[in-house]
Amino acid sequence: MKRRTFIKLSVISAAGMVLPIQLEAQPDDVPVLKPRTLITPNEEFYVLQIREPAVIDAANWRLVITGLVKNRIAPLQLKEIASMESVETMRTLKCIGDPIGSEQMGNAKWKGVRLRDLFQKTGVKDDAKVVVFRCADGYHTAIPLADAMHEDTILAYEMNGEPLPTDHGFPVRLLNPGHYGTKNPKWIVNIQLAEKHESYWEKRGWDPVANVKLATVIGTPGAEEEIFAGSTFVVSGAAFDAGHHGGIKKVEVSVDYGETWEEAEIWAKDTPLAWVLWKWKWQVPKKIGPVEIYARATTNSGVTQDEIGIKVKPVEALGYHTVDAKIVDP
Repeated sequence: MKRRTFIKLSVISAAGMVLPIQLEAQPDDVPVLKPRTLITPNEEFYVLQIREPAVIDAANWRLVITGLVKNRIAPLQLKEIASMESVETMRTLKCIGDPIGSEQMGNAKWKGVRLRDLFQKTGVKDDAKVVVFRCADGYHTAIPLADAMHEDTILAYEMNGEPLPTDHGFPVRLLNPGHYGTKNPKWIVNIQLAEKHESYWEKRGWDPVANVKLATVIGTPGAEEEIFAGSTFVVSGAAFDAGHHGGIKKVEVSVDYGETWEEAEIWAKDTPLAWVLWKWKWQVPKKIGPVEIYARATTNSGVTQDEIGIKVKPVEALGYHTVDAKIVDP
């Protein structure tokens, strides 16, 4: 007798809420979905930084706010920040370095404070134009003051119900909506208001804005994966536009070089600042041989990805993610 397994997933209820469910099924009956859950566990969330993660003792850590402020305040302890009015939000973070088909993307529940609430304590001088973040690992970056004052810009101190893990920026990191990870710095020790700043990656020729582009990722099948002829296979993945185009409306899959498209099921979602997870049940043809699988997304504003990519305002859309697989005899 086959051993039964239990798999935790998230689904969309009739009311539009994302709810956890638990499925009991035979191993052969459970599709392999990738991503498999709406929330990425902390230990599986991608990690990238310029050096080794900074290990910080919370008891000795202080956040210093300097620069073009009207009022100097004492350095803030973590407990002081945590005592402020908090915000809980779901956000997807994505790496700028590998935008098409990347596994360097994850989604988590975060808790923190609005950055603008800190500036209510200090005030902001009229000539301040950017907010600079200096980090314990030597990294530094800046964002426009207007972005820093947005209600969705968060200084986070919890991730998935736990204090930020060391790898993810303990004790605090920035959540800067709509931007790649380069503009979501970790291990922050100093926030500075300034007229201008050349950031770490800007000095090396990288995009100074780093807006997340509309993209769709195929998680299953993997590259060169063998799929049995005549079987039912579930193609799955994620799509994300970081809210620039109003979020994801639908995802489509093609297995005939884009001649025809089949709409996938969006089985988990939250706000436009989080990815959507999708799946499509494919009745695999009996003819063996190579196959290319395409996936594309359409946003709520009506933007649809094409094969090459689209230059469209306010933020570009990337080209299709394509996976080469093989249909083989069972």
